Amino acid sequence: MSVLSHIVPFPKALGTGIIIAVDQLPAQDFHDVIAEMIEKFEIELSRFRDDSTVSAMAHAKHGGTFDFSATLTSIFEIYDALYSATAGAIDPLVGADLVRLGYGPDLSFQMQPDALAHNGAAHGRPCWAEAVERDGSMLRTHRAVQLDFGAVGKGFIVDVIADQIADQCGPQASYVIDACGDLRIHTSQPQSIALEDPLDTTRAVGTASVSDASFCASAPSRRHWFVKDPNYTNAIKDSNTSKESANESHRSSAAQSIEQSIDQSIAKDSHLLLMHHLLNAIDGKPARSIAATWVQVAKEDNPENVRNHPTAWADGISTALFVTNPNDLASRLADEVTFDCAILNAQRQASTSEHFPGTFFTHE
Repeated sequence: MSVLSHIVPFPKALGTGIIIAVDQLPAQDFHDVIAEMIEKFEIELSRFRDDSTVSAMAHAKHGGTFDFSATLTSIFEIYDALYSATAGAIDPLVGADLVRLGYGPDLSFQMQPDALAHNGAAHGRPCWAEAVERDGSMLRTHRAVQLDFGAVGKGFIVDVIADQIADQCGPQASYVIDACGDLRIHTSQPQSIALEDPLDTTRAVGTASVSDASFCASAPSRRHWFVKDPNYTNAIKDSNTSKESANESHRSSAAQSIEQSIDQSIAKDSHLLLMHHLLNAIDGKPARSIAATWVQVAKEDNPENVRNHPTAWADGISTALFVTNPNDLASRLADEVTFDCAILNAQRQASTSEHFPGTFFTHE
C-alpha cells in the first residue's frame, strides 16, 4: 500500500486552494511548474483578474477575436456539450448574471436593482450558442460578453496537475489531488470520502469510496450570500392602506423561498434573499431544488477525450445536475461521457445512480 507522504499545497490557487498528496517525491521544480500552469490558466480564464483574456472580452464593447491556449479547447468542448445537454441552463455567459447578483470581480455581494429583470437568457442576456463563435481555442464575439468558466475550470486544472505528476513520477505514481472538493484519485487502495452535509459543513450525510477516478461535489453551502429582496421594498412603497397585510404576504413568500434554500438556519429576516453561484442560465437565478450533488467519472468507462479530462467533466456534470434531471442528463450525454452520481435535494431526499461508489446515512 502506497503512502501519500509528499504534500504540495497551493493555498490560494483559483481562489479556493489545491492540495496534492503523492507517494513519490516530484522533481525539485514541481511546485514552480504547477504554479506557472495555474497562473497561465487564471490569466486567460479568470473573470476576477483585470489582466485576463476573459476580462478583456467583458470590456470589448464591439467584441473581437480572442485567442486562448490550445489546451483550453477541451474546456470549450465540454461547455458545448453541457450547454446542449441542459438546453442552455449551463452557459459560460452566466458571468453577467453573477455580476448583477453581486458576485462580480469586486465581490460586492450587492445585487443590482435591475438584476432579476435582466438576468438569464430568457430576459435577453446573450447565450453561448449565439453570442460566441468558436474555432478550436479561438473565440469571436461582436459585443462585450461576461464569461464564467467556473463550472469546469477547477476540474480542468486538476487534470493538468495529474498529467504533470505522470510525466515527472511515472504513470504508476499514487496521488490524490484535492481542489476544494474536486478530486482526482489514483491509488491502489480505495480512499474514503465524506459526503459533506450542505446544511452543516462539519458533518457528513454519507461516504464514498474511490480508488481510480475523478470525484467532484457541488453545493451552495460554501459560496452564498444574502441580498435585499426588491419585492419587499416595493411592497413597502406600494402599501399605503394595508401595510400589515402586504408585509405578511411577503413574509409568507419569502419564507417559502428560504425553506427551499440549502441554508434555512441563516436567513432570519424575511426581506433577504439567499443567493449562490449555481445558477440556471435560462432565468439567471440560483437553482433552488437541489442542495448538493456528487459525481464520479472513471477513466476506463469513457472515450479518450474524457479520459484526458475526467475531473473537468465530473466538475461540470456536478453543476449541471442542479438544473437538469439526472436521467435526462445521462441520456443526452450518453455519446460523450459515462458518469455516476448522487443527489441530495432541498427536502433532504437522497438518490443515487446504480453504480455510485457510496451510500447515504439513513435513519432506521
